[in-house]
Amino acid sequence: MKKNITILHTNDLHGNYDLVVRQAGYIKKRVRELKAQGESYLLLDGGDHMDMSINECLATNGHMHLEMLADVGYHAMSVGNNELLRSTPALIRKHSLESSVPWLLLNLVEGDGTPIGGMKETLLVTMDNGVRVGLFGATDQFGDLYENKHDFRNRETLVAINKLVNDLKEQGADVIVFLSHLGYGADVEMAKEVSNLVDVIVGAHSHTVLQSPVVESGVLIVQAGSHGQYVGELKLGLYIENGLHKIESFEGKLVEITPESKADASMEDILEKGREETKEFLSEVLYTTSVELTHADVIQLMAEAVRDYWKSEIGIMYGGAAVEEALESGDVTKGDVYNRCKSMHSPVLMELKGEQIAGLIEDSFNEEVISKPVYGNGFRPHGIPIGPLSFAGVTWCHHEGVISDIKVNGESLMEKRIYTVGTGSPLLYEEVCGYESVKGNQLIEVGKTEMVKDVFMNYLRAKRESSGMFNR
Repeated sequence: MKKNITILHTNDLHGNYDLVVRQAGYIKKRVRELKAQGESYLLLDGGDHMDMSINECLATNGHMHLEMLADVGYHAMSVGNNELLRSTPALIRKHSLESSVPWLLLNLVEGDGTPIGGMKETLLVTMDNGVRVGLFGATDQFGDLYENKHDFRNRETLVAINKLVNDLKEQGADVIVFLSHLGYGADVEMAKEVSNLVDVIVGAHSHTVLQSPVVESGVLIVQAGSHGQYVGELKLGLYIENGLHKIESFEGKLVEITPESKADASMEDILEKGREETKEFLSEVLYTTSVELTHADVIQLMAEAVRDYWKSEIGIMYGGAAVEEALESGDVTKGDVYNRCKSMHSPVLMELKGEQIAGLIEDSFNEEVISKPVYGNGFRPHGIPIGPLSFAGVTWCHHEGVISDIKVNGESLMEKRIYTVGTGSPLLYEEVCGYESVKGNQLIEVGKTEMVKDVFMNYLRAKRESSGMFNR
C-alpha cells in the first residue's frame, strides 16, 4: 500500500522573534494547504527554541516559548542545550511538564535513571492516513557537563537508540524519525550506525543549512539552518505491507523566511504580551553610580563579585567575553546588565598554584592571548576576544614590561602554594580561554543555579544596600 507523509521541521530559533512570527505564518499557511489536499503531516522542532541569553525568554522564564510552540501546533520537539544548560533542574522539569508539545530525550535522564520531568524517551504518532511514525530525540551531552551541573545521568546514545527503536517497532511504528540535537557531523556518523533502525534524522545544533536531504547509509538527514530563517519540508512516498515499509521516493527543500514574509497575528500577540512582561522585569534598579563605570571598572566589579560569591582568596574575571561595554552614570538597571552581559557562563570555584596566578597576570599583558576570539559553549556573541583579566585580592607592580611584587591579600605570592579562585567557567579550559597558565587547575565547585551575570547583579544589589552610590 502506497502512502505519503510530509514532515515540516524547524530548529535552533534562539529567540529570533522578528522571524519566528513570520515562520509561524508560513507554517500555518502550509498546514492549511496540506489539510486541504488531504495530506498527512508532522510538525517537528529540533530544539534550542529557547535561549535564556535573550531578554524576552529570560524575563518570561521561558513560558513565552511554550506558548509559541503550542500555538503553531508542533507534534514534538527535541531538547537542545539551550533548553537544558542555562536552566536549573527544577525549571527544566517544570518546562517539560507544562509543555503541551512533547519534549523527546533518550540519552539524558535523572540521577536515578527515570525520565527528566515530563520528557518522553519516544513518541508514537498515528497520522490521518494510518501511517504510524515512531519518534525519539537525543541531545549533545557535552561530556559529563550535565552530570556535574544538574546531577543528571548520561545514557549511551547508540545503546538507547537500539533498545527504544525496537520498542517502537514492536508498538507498530511504520517509520522511525530521529530528532537529533547532536549536530550535522554527529548525525552523519550516527546514520552509519543506525541505518537499519532509522529512516530520517531531523537535525539541529550545528545550524547547518541543508537545501535538500543528504542520504547517508540509507538514512535521510535534513536540517533547516537556524534563527527562524527557514522552514524545512520533507515529503516521503512510502510503501507499507505486512508490517514492513520502504521509502520509495522523497523530496525535500527549505523555504526561506524573510522580514517581508507575512507575520502570524496570534504569535504577534504572544510576543507583545511577553515584551510587556520583559519591560517590567528589566526595570529593576540594581545600583546607582555618580560616574560612568568604564569597561575596566565593570570587569573589576565582576571579579570582586565572584570572589565574594565563593568567599575565595582571589577573584578573576575575563574582559571582553564577560561584558561588552561600560555602564553609564546614574541608575544601573537589570536591563543595563543583561544588555551588556550576553555570555551565559557559570560561576566556578577552582584551585590554582601561585605560579599559575603569576602566569595569568603575565598573560593579561600579552596581546596575542587577550585578542584571541572565543567560540566556546555559552559565549554570546561568539568570536569576540577573551580580553585581559581583572583580579580581586591580588596586587602587583608593572614597570617596563616586568611584573614584580605580587601580593595576595597583602601577603607575598607563594609560587607553590594553592589558592582558591572564584571565576567563570571558561577559565577552567585553556583551549577555550587561551590562557595557558590555567592548565592543571583543580575544579572545586560549579554554581548550579546562577550565571556569572546573576552573581554580578546580586553583588550590585548588596553594594547599593550597604553603601548607596558608587563614587570613583
